Amino acid sequence: RRCSPWQVVLGEPHACSCAAFRRERGLCKHLCWILLKKYRLPRDHEYAFKSGLLEREIEDILQRLQQEQTLRPEQTAFSPTLNEENQILFIHQKEIDIEDVCPICQEEFLKTMLPITFCRYSCGNNVHIKCMKIWADHQDELGPDSVVKCPLCR
Repeated sequence: RRCSPWQVVLGEPHACSCAAFRRERGLCKHLCWILLKKYRLPRDHEYAFKSGLLEREIEDILQRLQQEQTLRPEQTAFSPTLNEENQILFIHQKEIDIEDVCPICQEEFLKTMLPITFCRYSCGNNVHIKCMKIWADHQDELGPDSVVKCPLCR
């Protein structure tokens, strides 16, 4: 039996491509997994029961997740992860200092506390997710399967 990837979209309203969601139009196990496991919402949080989330509510979830990840310094050491053949799988995120700024908007990371992503394949530098989306939108040569290049190391 072939396993199909489910397409899950958080928003107002949520959507999933599974048969259970199409049939019942309620929260399916895929949406629950994203909210509870991926975004680490507590089971009793009000957002875990809603059939849709506004943009500010999604930003609130991402900000809480970012704060939680920022508080765990053991995962932010700048060192590559290696597999059995000693090939680099990805680079860990650089630790965020008080004076660090987003390379795109020049806002201080810890002052604005917006959700952050980082270059996983080369430099490990941090960038606001919103800024990275703007950067990606302005890359002309991107096709549907291309990867967005880091604005710092490219």
